[in-house]
Amino acid sequence: MVKGPMQSFAIFKPEGARRRARILLTFLAGQGSVQALNLTVGFVVLHWLDVTSYARYGLTYGFQSTTNLLIDLGFSATIVALVGHRVEDRTVIGNYVRAGRHLRLRMLAVIMPIAGVIFVFMTRRLQWPAASQIGLLLSIFVSIYFSGLQAYYGAALVVTSRLASYYQVQVWAAALRLAGCVALHVAGHLDALSAVWVNSAGVVGAGLAYKVICRQLLEEPLRVSLPIVRQMIRYVTPNIPGAIFYALQGQLSLFLIAILGRTTGVAQVSALARLGQIFLLLYYFNAIVIEPWFARSAEQDVVPRYFAALAAAVFFSVIFVTVSIIWPRSLLWILGKNYANLKTELAWTIVSSCTGYLMTLTWTVISGRRLIYWRSTFLNIGLIVTAQIAFIVFVGVPTTLRAVQFGFVSALAGLIAQCINLTYGLKRGPRVHLSVDETNERMAVAGNVLVS
Repeated sequence: MVKGPMQSFAIFKPEGARRRARILLTFLAGQGSVQALNLTVGFVVLHWLDVTSYARYGLTYGFQSTTNLLIDLGFSATIVALVGHRVEDRTVIGNYVRAGRHLRLRMLAVIMPIAGVIFVFMTRRLQWPAASQIGLLLSIFVSIYFSGLQAYYGAALVVTSRLASYYQVQVWAAALRLAGCVALHVAGHLDALSAVWVNSAGVVGAGLAYKVICRQLLEEPLRVSLPIVRQMIRYVTPNIPGAIFYALQGQLSLFLIAILGRTTGVAQVSALARLGQIFLLLYYFNAIVIEPWFARSAEQDVVPRYFAALAAAVFFSVIFVTVSIIWPRSLLWILGKNYANLKTELAWTIVSSCTGYLMTLTWTVISGRRLIYWRSTFLNIGLIVTAQIAFIVFVGVPTTLRAVQFGFVSALAGLIAQCINLTYGLKRGPRVHLSVDETNERMAVAGNVLVS
């Protein structure tokens, strides 16, 4: 039976409305609490640290984020799409988690030594003390290792819709980070090194807690299932160049300032990036709600649902941009007196963040529908690199303002590329189908199952 136009645009169906409402409310309460606590931690650290200390804190945080993305390469994000409708099968979920951790550990062994050398080189140019360099680098290593547990066991909670447990752990971790920062500040010992180690402690605690909770949700094999590993690699491979590219892109403005500019510029770019974290709630909404929604959607519902989500995103983006232009002080006071003169930079930061979110929303649909192709990856990279080279040649990145504008140009080129990729993918269809034989999956782990 062919659906009529109104049926095709029926985004919410009565039989699933209650379940979707419960998931949405849990997300809003959980992610909202986590986001509020994390933002509070970020902003109190911003206020309590001097410019030099915050430059060290911000560069370390940015370097850690980039290295973590390079090690993951998008494998943890495959679990939602590849598990698909098999959310009740504990062995299937366990196999994907085990395969992902297997791949991550190998990437960890390759990337971390290289990252360590680059971090020392970058911070030595800024004339940071050797003891500070070593302490900050060790915090990066610890955080990245335990981020792997948080990513894969957290994905298992998301795919099984255990959002309450998923967020309870994050709320406690964020609350403890805030308490740790307050205690150190009161004691007079809060500096860049102690602040990043408080963050690392939160990552360690969350990763271990997720692993314990997941003992009830999945059966993780002692040995890796090679068919699952190959499927994950096949799914991710076309996007690996893009994943590497975007990992570097995320903090490129900060790294350029660190290499070409001064410590003050590093602090300013890092401070403005904190305002961009307001959008993290929406980014997590993509991963927790939007991507599973599109992964389970019927083919005829994808386009109307995408335009509905896009319209909502544009609406909220217009509000944020308007506030940043008309009432900049309403946002600048959050950054503190050291950054109160960054009005123009603030407006460009919000515009760039909004554009980046629209790009991420479009990518979420592409990922959830498994519309990843080699040509899409190279189109992405090609458009963004072309825009960046043109900006560097004709404008340059000598100041904080230019660094923020550089980020906007990059985000805009990425949005254009992702819109082209989505259009192409919807016409062609998924590159990877859920075709791994479930019987073979079970045989691969028969007699070899361990409750993780």
